[in-house]
Amino acid sequence: MSPLLHYMKRFIFVAIITFLTFQSARSGMVPEAASDQSRPPYVPEILVVESDNDVADLEAAGVIIWHRRADMVLALVPTDRDSQASSLKAAYARERHRVPGKAFPTMDIAKTYLSASSVLSGHGLPQAYTGKGIVVGFCDIAFDPNHINFKDEEGRLRVKKLAYYDEPNGIRTILNTPEEISEWTTDDAGSYHATHVAGIMAGSFNGNGYGGMAPDSEIVGATCKLYDVGILASCEEIISYAKSVGKPAVINLSLGNCNGPHDGSSLFCRYLTMLGQEAIICIAAGNAGDDHSSYRAHFTEPSPAWRVIVEGNDWVHYNIYGMTDAWSYDNRPVSARFLVYDTDSGEYVYESELIDFSSSEEIVISSSEDADLAKYMEGTIYFDGYVSPHNDRWVTEIMYETSSTASAAASGGRWARYRPALEFSAAPGVKADINSDSNYSFLNRAPGFNAPNADISVSDIATGDNVVVVGMYNSRNHMPTLSGADRVFSFEPFTVNEGSGYGTLVDGRVLPHVVAPGAGIISSSNRYYTLANPDAVGRMNAAVEIDGETYYWGSDAGTSMSTPYVAGVIASWLEADPTLTVDKVRDILEQTNYTGYPEPENPRHGGGWLQPYEGLKKVIAETGITPGSVDSGEIKVIVNGSCLEILNPSSEPVLASIYSMEGSRPMPSVVISGSLSTIPLDNLSPGIYILRLQCDSRTLKSLRFVR
Repeated sequence: MSPLLHYMKRFIFVAIITFLTFQSARSGMVPEAASDQSRPPYVPEILVVESDNDVADLEAAGVIIWHRRADMVLALVPTDRDSQASSLKAAYARERHRVPGKAFPTMDIAKTYLSASSVLSGHGLPQAYTGKGIVVGFCDIAFDPNHINFKDEEGRLRVKKLAYYDEPNGIRTILNTPEEISEWTTDDAGSYHATHVAGIMAGSFNGNGYGGMAPDSEIVGATCKLYDVGILASCEEIISYAKSVGKPAVINLSLGNCNGPHDGSSLFCRYLTMLGQEAIICIAAGNAGDDHSSYRAHFTEPSPAWRVIVEGNDWVHYNIYGMTDAWSYDNRPVSARFLVYDTDSGEYVYESELIDFSSSEEIVISSSEDADLAKYMEGTIYFDGYVSPHNDRWVTEIMYETSSTASAAASGGRWARYRPALEFSAAPGVKADINSDSNYSFLNRAPGFNAPNADISVSDIATGDNVVVVGMYNSRNHMPTLSGADRVFSFEPFTVNEGSGYGTLVDGRVLPHVVAPGAGIISSSNRYYTLANPDAVGRMNAAVEIDGETYYWGSDAGTSMSTPYVAGVIASWLEADPTLTVDKVRDILEQTNYTGYPEPENPRHGGGWLQPYEGLKKVIAETGITPGSVDSGEIKVIVNGSCLEILNPSSEPVLASIYSMEGSRPMPSVVISGSLSTIPLDNLSPGIYILRLQCDSRTLKSLRFVR
């Protein structure tokens, strides 16, 4: 099969998957297959380039380039064959194409745990830490930027920039002014995920106790269709704004994807690693910890093969689509076979040939060409196997889209009789990590074989370097609703959540780095969601009417909620030390995480539970330099943004010098005297600086501040 046909076939499959998921999420019904005509005009791809000429060739062929870092570009490739042929040929010359990556979206009580509220109140600290002077951003779906939770006390918008990406349609919208943002409604009225996440991280309305962890931070909101390209482009927008105002940034990614090598070698992880050098990126560990849809296979002489049954996400299994991949620990291949399992008889009624990938061609099994398969189900199954150029590991990918009509005898017509099944086999000694996508499809035990588990359930996109990976513990299980009935979760508070993703990677890294409150959390809700779904109002947990507008708060549970909690806390740490790097943040977490939880042997705990207050005290103690309002003997310094106010009751002359983080002096030193002096900062570019106060060559105080 030519690279172009290979590419088109994979894109058509992904377009169908995306369309089906989009439709089923809104209708709650089992969707029908999408036609080829429903394909959008672009497929988002991370492409590898070697030179500026490559970029020019791609753009000349109709490819849209959104961003470039090192040898990677965030690209939109036209689906029209003629316009993309030359660019695809150039891209294929350097790497094998994979399916376009797509992720999925994985306070009042939470702030009482482990002294978190003391960070916001400043109890026992030089000041309150609320994320002031820090930029917080996110990439997500369904954001309502004009919710009261994202306004300051004067009613001004705290959302300073809004980015919207529609990758398949090539749309990029950037709003930079309060007027533009105030006119925006939402990117998706069918959900409230981004609004909820942003409220946990940075919500400022605390009249009902549901404010966030960094209520004085500046917010950059970015939404997209959650393809790799859109997520990374969104991160670029956040970093770009933070650089423009000279402030540190924290980025929240409450997203996950279970397919992949789980070693940080994917193009997405490589790109994110570079972004992590310029912002602290918090990313969800994922919610597949109780899906049991992963398996660490060790093929031996007595056990040369492993079989598993595939199930759908609607639990009736008439229509099943998704992907399962197997990543060998080295470059030795993993063979595969497709089967159909009869739940009535407990037997396999169909088995394909064993596909050993001795040919480089992609293998396709279709009911339109295989009469035996057509007896039980319709559909198409794609097999591909190759050595990844990014990690020299063999990967076997199986994509499936199947449907059946026969019902199981015991179901009364409620669920399907026939289920897809997969078999993997390899030479003795080969080890492989096997994962379903855990969103569209899941794995279940096949009789006679070991059951799948959750040992590698951490999200693949969370396995790169320069990120903070976050799991969740249960913070509450009862929440009031506007209908008057409590919403009740079945988990026990102050225990690790069984759905929290985890894993020990092939290189020995243990994830997540930290666990935080995530189940359940009450936070702001997208107003347009309640307008589109009036029956959901009774399930909301709180409402406030201000100036004729009703704002809602809803509840949710997942690492999608624990991750922004950590991101908001880290923003408060950055306020204390704006120079913190991701390595330093992870060091602080390792040194201060709580480990006195139940079931300490449970791997879902990862590196331990977040202690916001202890971590902040560690930051302050290690820097010895505190931003904001600081006492140093008799001298007090107040940072007001546009100036420095220095209170010196002794009125002795003091030499005040301002240094950049590189050690240069952007403005002349001045000698100040008198009890109150002011140093204007109008001519100082935005950034992080150090104020040093000296008397007779003695340093009285050093102070980091953000201009």
